Amino acid sequence: MRTRKKKTIFFGFFFFFLTLLLFPGTKKPRLTGETKDPAADEIAAAATLYYQGDLEAAIAGYSRLLTRYPSSVEIRLDLIRLLREKGEMSEALKHLATLVEEYPEETGYRLELTITAYLAGEPGLALENAGLLPETAEACYWQGLIYRDLGEEAAAIESLEKSLALQSYQPNTHYFLGELYFARGDYENARDHFLQALKQEPNMTAVFYPLAATYSRLGEYGLAYNLLQRAETSLPWNQAIKEERAEFEAAHPLLVEKDRKEEQQRLETTVLPEVQPAAGREGLPEVRIGLAEKLQEIYVKTGAYFSLAETGTHAKVSGPPQTVLIFRRVTGGIEVRKAADGSLFYKSKSNRPLVLSYENPGATTALFNLSYGEGYYWAGREDRSYRGQMEFLPRTSGLTVVNRLNIEEYLYSVVPAEMPCTWPSAALEAQAVAARTYTIANLGRYETRGFDLLASVLSAYYPGVKSEDASTRAAVDATRGQILTYNSRPITAVYSANTAGFTESSREVWNFDYSYLQAVPDKELPPEITAYMTPTVLTKWLSERPLTYSSNPAYSARAAYRWQLWVPRQELEERLARTGAGEIGDILSLTTAGRGPSGRVKEVRIRGTAGEHSISGDSIRSRLGGLRSSLFVVEPKLGPDGLPEYFIFTGGGWGHGVGMCQSGAAGMAAAGYSYREILDHYYPGAVLTEKY
Repeated sequence: MRTRKKKTIFFGFFFFFLTLLLFPGTKKPRLTGETKDPAADEIAAAATLYYQGDLEAAIAGYSRLLTRYPSSVEIRLDLIRLLREKGEMSEALKHLATLVEEYPEETGYRLELTITAYLAGEPGLALENAGLLPETAEACYWQGLIYRDLGEEAAAIESLEKSLALQSYQPNTHYFLGELYFARGDYENARDHFLQALKQEPNMTAVFYPLAATYSRLGEYGLAYNLLQRAETSLPWNQAIKEERAEFEAAHPLLVEKDRKEEQQRLETTVLPEVQPAAGREGLPEVRIGLAEKLQEIYVKTGAYFSLAETGTHAKVSGPPQTVLIFRRVTGGIEVRKAADGSLFYKSKSNRPLVLSYENPGATTALFNLSYGEGYYWAGREDRSYRGQMEFLPRTSGLTVVNRLNIEEYLYSVVPAEMPCTWPSAALEAQAVAARTYTIANLGRYETRGFDLLASVLSAYYPGVKSEDASTRAAVDATRGQILTYNSRPITAVYSANTAGFTESSREVWNFDYSYLQAVPDKELPPEITAYMTPTVLTKWLSERPLTYSSNPAYSARAAYRWQLWVPRQELEERLARTGAGEIGDILSLTTAGRGPSGRVKEVRIRGTAGEHSISGDSIRSRLGGLRSSLFVVEPKLGPDGLPEYFIFTGGGWGHGVGMCQSGAAGMAAAGYSYREILDHYYPGAVLTEKY
């Protein structure tokens, strides 16, 4: 029986939509049969141009409407929003000045004028208006940034600290305070604020480098070195960090030696776990997971008596448990040596793969110092242990390491890695079905590279046995062999961490249309909330935290549901140069070019002093500063030279937004929905089928 608190939900939504109704200029939800405003169709037409990707035409459309309806606050606010995105701050300021003059009692308009003046690089005008605002957390935050631009460090710190006192959750405020304290030589306060920024928003990779510098100033060189290494793997395009890390190692050779000794100690002391095999594992489908590529060598430790065989030949050697081997790519094949004394253990006689296997089905293999997540905030290196066989493929660029095991045991690791094992069982079961379906539908996807799927989030996160848990093994076993099908074929059962309360269709993100992957609003949203919001309503939707199953605080990190990221222009230029975007020069503007029904951006257009470049689909997230999702609004912050200094992304959700929302699934499960009902909601029309 479901245990939803209908009264609480009703009043939560009542006050949320009351806020929407009272917010000056915000489009009101229209009830069925309600009489249309005279300009309603025209407003919808202008908003449609924006969603279709024609920003210029949308601005022109809103401008014409404003000429016809000069008293319409709604039209003027939408126009201001689009002008800010385009970087036409002077025009936006004129419209805001009109609103402030006509509605002097509306402090929201003066706040927007203050913010726009700051974004326009006019801190004097911004400060003049900020002084007339009531002392709220938001007003103090912007006032602090204005003082920062004016070079008044003490006043900036005072305003930002006051903002935090009024509202504690402000990762960007902590970051800017860290910078200000660092500049003043107050490294302890700088460290504390940088750490707090990361605690509140782990995706803020910009913190790594200044925090490393802060630790260095405090004499905490070990922590500084760790942060530099983390910064390098998270921001691989940043040459300055690579150079800084090299210089740091030259200045602190003992830290490098300490790392080497610790790695050697791990090789010697790591004890591999023996795991429980899946019942009736014989005959289960096999999956091949690519763990690493382009390796020149890798250290491996065996968990039981093992054999090493060269495929296609009778060549075979064996060894005891806890043997540490070094696999190296050499001319003609693969060389395997014992780490203990460097003696040759085996050398392949051809460029055939080598397979490491066990008779004991519960044995595991350790791979040391594996890199993962390059370019993401969680990037790093660690030792990992895996079930099944290990296959080493000699490739021109180095070794490819492939883990071969059955799908059910693979899911024992994937499900808890993709969804916390403490979440409700119905959510875990829905995750198990979705992951199993995705795996079966994508077998052979990377065949040319020697495996089926990647071990990263590009397929499914697969860190090995360390993630396994009894609750998730139970979820996998309870749904054994169950997959989702459409027309008797496994569906592309994609999922993401948090869809911000509204999923997106596959057509808008990847340009292929599946009827079971459509834009689906959260079940907690009332029917009045539909797709295609106006620019002002979309911005408000992303700036607040509306109540949905995806926003349940027990299953949704605050920074995953709604977030804001300031990305420096120079970082974007470095990222684009690394991905072969061609000559762009200094970026002049970054604008959205089309949105799906949920508001997710379909394409981004970047205009520079030397050229233009477009980014479309899911790659928008990674190429624009590691954004959590493509559901965002963006506007530039101009510097003294008139060029964008930052691009400010205000967004919602984490991931591509298509298919199942993992946070939403947990919220639904906590409200009493079964895993079948969860799957029905996120994959409408798909059929739960027994595969084996």
